[in-house]
Amino acid sequence: MKASEFVGMKVLDKEANEVGKVDEIAVVFGRCLVNKIFISVGSALNKKYLVIVNDDIAEVGDYLQLKLNKKEIEEHKVDKIDDNLGNGTRFNDFTGKTVLTIKGMEVGKVTDMAIDPKGCLIHNIIVTSGNALNKKNLMISNEDISAMGDYLILKLDQEQVKERMID
Repeated sequence: MKASEFVGMKVLDKEANEVGKVDEIAVVFGRCLVNKIFISVGSALNKKYLVIVNDDIAEVGDYLQLKLNKKEIEEHKVDKIDDNLGNGTRFNDFTGKTVLTIKGMEVGKVTDMAIDPKGCLIHNIIVTSGNALNKKNLMISNEDISAMGDYLILKLDQEQVKERMID
């Protein structure tokens, strides 16, 4: 599943009541993990976030189903995402990063991730290059990443990138 499809998914508690929607995910790239999932609950004026981890997930399909009841959900609520990221990075902060080859040549931008929300795993990072008429994607894994900061630097050179590009 793409992370962009998971964010925005409706969330149900274990009694089949709607809790909210997935608002953000915290990812830890060195370990290829979706560390935490943040679910927005409440109104726009009184928004809070439910913080869940892998053990709180019952199933993921068209909806995210939790193992938590209403009382347990209240115990997991927080006011701000940033105060609860831990060592994770926001998915929304990661998308749009410029990706470079090991020699400093621009490859494209991070557009999405292939994830397994129930297992809290990141399978691949999706990098898109080219214009609207000639878009190509590159799937990279944790082993392909040399460094990550304001930019993402790959261990791959331009030739290796070209060989792995798909339409």
